[in-house]
Amino acid sequence: MARKKKVKPEEEFTPLDLNSLEAQTQRIVGRANAGREAEQTSRDNKVIKKIIITILTILLILLILWLVSLFITLYGDLVISTDRDLRENGIVLSADEGFENAAIQLSAPKVQDATNITYDWLPKNLDKTDGAHNGENYLAYTFYLKNGGKDSLDYTGTMELTGTANGMDEAIRVMIIKNGDELVYAKGTKADRSKAEQGTIAWLDDTTIMQTQSKDFSPGSVDKYTVVIWIEGNDLECTNDILGGYIRSRILFSVADSEESQAPAFS
Repeated sequence: MARKKKVKPEEEFTPLDLNSLEAQTQRIVGRANAGREAEQTSRDNKVIKKIIITILTILLILLILWLVSLFITLYGDLVISTDRDLRENGIVLSADEGFENAAIQLSAPKVQDATNITYDWLPKNLDKTDGAHNGENYLAYTFYLKNGGKDSLDYTGTMELTGTANGMDEAIRVMIIKNGDELVYAKGTKADRSKAEQGTIAWLDDTTIMQTQSKDFSPGSVDKYTVVIWIEGNDLECTNDILGGYIRSRILFSVADSEESQAPAFS
């Protein structure tokens, strides 16, 4: 005869069992919360990292801009250079007639605390001194351009405004003496930019001061340039508003474009 299976009596659910269940639940919930907290911490760290990278990038850009500004300030108010095509054709620059220090770029030092003068106050024979020879309230720089190559060529020299403050460009004069011939340039009147100030040639546009061209510049030939810049006291735009201002400019020499139109300038 088969024996009856004994039924296991039900165990009572004691407070100890409740505590154990609560502990297990807390461990499970704790692990879940820890996982969520880890994910949140990871997301927060990524956001913080992006913010730090962004701040560092902005600081780096500001540093670069400051260094560029400092470099430009220290390097001079007038920079003279040649483009690659001219350099490849043997064109060189020099601040001395003997080309003992031939270069592809030259720089004229700035004038400190300049005030307005007028053309008649400038010394005579400003093109008789080589290199930098600034005077009181004017910039003066004499340099030479030589064809040290084997072929003749046509070249163009373009002078551009690269920086200004307080509207000083409205009142300056730029005198270029090329091989003894002198021309003076000024920005056109405010009423009509194409209309030249008295005794000057108007700029080609708001930033292009002048252009010069030499044709059939043969091997061994040398062109001599003197650049003089001052604030013209007789200009109507020479007011107190321009105090503390500055101008920066450059002359870039390049192979002449045969179709390039020329303003009144040296040939």
